[in-house]
Amino acid sequence: MPMSATELPPHAPSDTHDAPRGPHPLRAPVAAATPYLRLHNLSKRFGSSVAVDDVSLDIERGEFVCILGPSGCGKTTLLRAICGLDPQSFGRIEQDGRDISQLPPAARDFGIVFQSYALFPNLTVAQNVAFGLENRRQPRAAVRSRVAELLELVGLQALAGRFPSELSGGQQQRVALARALALAPGLLLLDEPLSALDARVRVHLRHEIRALQRRLGLTTLMITHDQEEAITMADRIVVMNRGRIEQIGTPEAIYCEPATPFVAGFVGTMNFIDAEVDAIGRARIGEVALDCTVEAFPGTPVRLAVRPEDVLLSTDEDALHGIAVEVRALEFLGPVLRLTLGDAALGARVLYADLPAAQARQWGLSLGVRLMATIEPTAIRVFPHDGAGA
Repeated sequence: MPMSATELPPHAPSDTHDAPRGPHPLRAPVAAATPYLRLHNLSKRFGSSVAVDDVSLDIERGEFVCILGPSGCGKTTLLRAICGLDPQSFGRIEQDGRDISQLPPAARDFGIVFQSYALFPNLTVAQNVAFGLENRRQPRAAVRSRVAELLELVGLQALAGRFPSELSGGQQQRVALARALALAPGLLLLDEPLSALDARVRVHLRHEIRALQRRLGLTTLMITHDQEEAITMADRIVVMNRGRIEQIGTPEAIYCEPATPFVAGFVGTMNFIDAEVDAIGRARIGEVALDCTVEAFPGTPVRLAVRPEDVLLSTDEDALHGIAVEVRALEFLGPVLRLTLGDAALGARVLYADLPAAQARQWGLSLGVRLMATIEPTAIRVFPHDGAGA
């Protein structure tokens, strides 16, 4: 018979007074918590074509992870394998410690929201949300209570009696989200849920989804090709290309420390500049030498990657360690002006630089204006020359 906390044997240590300090010499260390979702060497083939190639990934309980990549990279195929709609050819999937690799979709614990909403047009908002609950033969009173709770959660309680055709795109996607949450799934899957919405609604709804996910503590996996969505919503981003994972990391790490030229070019805007190692810690671009973190032998071709916001500009043509450049094009992007910069010293190469619009107005920038550009060594990523950029 198990003992309560007040029924400890006479010599058992209490939690607050007699507990030994430090690990017990005969007690095994407590194992780290198992990730909520684990993908082990997942592959998916369609005939001779490989859509997903040996993907392994751990997602922690309550984490929001975005799988980011271009069309055809395998991200949606991976999501379909996780939910059982298109099972993997090889590999294993574990959810909450249970092997679900061969289970049908109905036996897996997930809710899913599609890009196309996939609402039943002949059912009202409330009936759409109640659909899964009624299929599980839930009592009517419990269904009504759960539907009311979910519609309040997504701010649609006043629209319960409307049909999908009477709703905006953003409202329809909220209904789809409420329906996905109706059965209280352990895993929420989002398949490009915002891509069919206009820009303003998309920005608003992504904040709503993220806030809701944090409030519920729900493990969430979202598929997207939108860099901004991934960067603003995710705890971690998984960048995929040609069926494989290129990099996994926080949004800051993916943006500031891209591991491959593909990631550098796909996430955000990047200057790629072919250069040659001039000496340890220095690369040469035409007649210009730049300090950077490079340890290859002199003469080795490399590819430098620099964000436009890391190209620092000055009107002081006598500035030390700068590159004299000329403004060859101006692109207005709202809060910033993107400049295309070039000079004979750079040869055929150009640099893109972002300058606050207010600063550009103060300087009176126009085509042909001469500026000095400097780049801090820590802002330069160095890749092998044979690495393919975006």
